[in-house]
Amino acid sequence: MTKPSRPQLLIVSDSPEALTELCGISLLERTRRVALHFGFGEAMVLSNSVEAMAEHLAQQSWHRSDLSLMFRERRAAEVTVGDILDCLAAMKVPSDGRILIVFAGFYCDGRLFRSLAQTQTNSALIDSDPPSIIAPLLENLDAHSVGRLLCATLLSSEWFSGKNRGADLAQAIALDTMTGQIASVDAAQQPGYVESMRRNVRPVFFPAPSPEHRLLAERFLREATQSGVLDLPALVHAPIEKWIVSHLCRTSITPNQITLGTGILGLSVTLLYAIGDLSVGALLALLVGILDGVDGKLARLKVQTTRIGKGEHLLDYFVEMSWWAALAYHFHATGQVRYAYVIWLIFF
Repeated sequence: MTKPSRPQLLIVSDSPEALTELCGISLLERTRRVALHFGFGEAMVLSNSVEAMAEHLAQQSWHRSDLSLMFRERRAAEVTVGDILDCLAAMKVPSDGRILIVFAGFYCDGRLFRSLAQTQTNSALIDSDPPSIIAPLLENLDAHSVGRLLCATLLSSEWFSGKNRGADLAQAIALDTMTGQIASVDAAQQPGYVESMRRNVRPVFFPAPSPEHRLLAERFLREATQSGVLDLPALVHAPIEKWIVSHLCRTSITPNQITLGTGILGLSVTLLYAIGDLSVGALLALLVGILDGVDGKLARLKVQTTRIGKGEHLLDYFVEMSWWAALAYHFHATGQVRYAYVIWLIFF
């Protein structure tokens, strides 16, 4: 069977929901970064406030040149089938093509976007059993609310044929989902285990939180960045790392800058050990141990993972080995431990 081509991407971005900021970036910018992460090279942004969206993305976007954006304004209070048909024409989606429609007024785990984009049939993202921790974020949406289907949907061009141009898109999707004409991609049924983090992280989506629930939403996002299988030092470091990340995420500091800075501090420890300043070196090593977990958390939180970041473990290993080599040199040079180099080579 021929693998279907990647669908074209349409981001529905309305003010003020899409501009809601969580952990330092707006929901619109987060959506753009997720799209970039999954290999989308271009997208159209359909908005009730194109000027505000374009200005916002121009100011905040990370790697903005890697995702080409087109903007299209709409006038109706709700997104209509006609709005999407006009976008299909502007994007030159073929009659047998597909379009992934993502609503930027929602936070959505990137794994759900990927699962939806990989389906071969018309599908809508739902959550049949939202975890209790995000219940306050859904309190304005009952179990049958059309809004629960507004996070993302994958549709073929053919689906729009015969539809009333003036029909409300959300209601049309909801009706076809309930009758089975559109399949459901259920967040509750998606795999939760993240191999790189060695733990289960339940994929969720929720609408832009109200001001009184924003702290809850941000705390949930920060908790989702914590890796599993923690040893004792990591258990001690974890709350400190989260506190640091909660402040750094609102700055322009990037994970790669943290990685570079931590590497420089790590090599400074090597120098201190080599010249015999063990107490200061040990204190600095404790700081390096804390910062070592900050860059990964910040990258996951702000969707800023890079190839450099993925290779960070090699840098960590090199720096840590240099510490032991410097200690071996110090103890050998001072005569405190004869053959310290031999001991280092045997055990490391």
